Amino acid sequence: MGSQRTMSSPNDLSPDQPDTRLQALINSSPLALVEFGLDTGIRLWNPAAERIFGWSQEEMIGRRGLPMAPPSRRVESEELFARVRAGEWVNDFETVRRRKDGTLVDVSIAAAPVRDSTGRVVGNMVAYTDIRERKAQAAEVHRLNDELRARLAELAASRARIVAAGDVERRRLERNLHDGAQQRLVTLALSLQMALAKLESDPAAARAEITEARDEVALAIEELRELARGLHPAVLTRHGLRVAVAALADRATVPVEVAEVPGERLPETVEAAVYYVIAEALTNVTKYARASRVRLRVAAGDGTVVVEVSDDGVGGADPAAGSGLQGLTDRVEALGGTLEVVSPPGAGTSLRAEIPDPSDP
Repeated sequence: MGSQRTMSSPNDLSPDQPDTRLQALINSSPLALVEFGLDTGIRLWNPAAERIFGWSQEEMIGRRGLPMAPPSRRVESEELFARVRAGEWVNDFETVRRRKDGTLVDVSIAAAPVRDSTGRVVGNMVAYTDIRERKAQAAEVHRLNDELRARLAELAASRARIVAAGDVERRRLERNLHDGAQQRLVTLALSLQMALAKLESDPAAARAEITEARDEVALAIEELRELARGLHPAVLTRHGLRVAVAALADRATVPVEVAEVPGERLPETVEAAVYYVIAEALTNVTKYARASRVRLRVAAGDGTVVVEVSDDGVGGADPAAGSGLQGLTDRVEALGGTLEVVSPPGAGTSLRAEIPDPSDP
């Protein structure tokens, strides 16, 4: 079975112990090196084995019975030992082994038979690599991949909703243009044609037709302005966010406290997103909240614009239940931001959006 191998300093080596350089390599190895006899008795236990498994050399030299094998892996450990005793090499076998305190440690095993001068297998040399950090990194990579897939799926769903909302809005604009300004312009063209036909024979009638046409032009212009205002508020373009938010607050049917709004201009896309977040929130308060007051705040700084709208209404708002809040979520997330709605029943609703400000890196 051969003599037992123990850790020693170079000065303690006797002629029948391993070469000094080999012993130094064993002692300094980051791998837990353990040599078993054919009876499973441990003949070598290096410092890395002490660190990984917790038992000292004195506790382990001569100990039998594969003590690092937990009960759940006992059969596996015995089968691996039998394979090596039969002359087989084992490489990069991932499993768990038991520490002195009973906890399990993830390890990778490399094992090889120890042979005497005649080639007969007389022992089993095993190198254990602590792979806890590697496993943790792999688990983190797996988690991040799952999170990325979920984000990509949500992004695809968000884009689909944006496209669908765009189609609905386009049809609404087409219908409004057809039923409103377009019909007025058709009427205007007919009126001008009739006025032109009466210009010489009946100037008074022609003048009346032209007067009516002028009125139709004014109405068509007003309707087009209303449509344009729905696409992008003119007050926001002309006067900025503070004035636009004040206008929303003034039009609200519930008293609104405007705590803070930046006076400086923000990027157009950011201003539009902030405006529509507040507009949709106030609309929801009017429709559903039964609130007596609303408080809103817009703060810009550190590369982020934060929008907060809260009310003292009945709560119970569900962002997934309606298209309004879902559309706001899509709008905010399209800019790389987040939108959170907290609305416990009976305790009001708080909406918070965080939108990146590219002008303030």
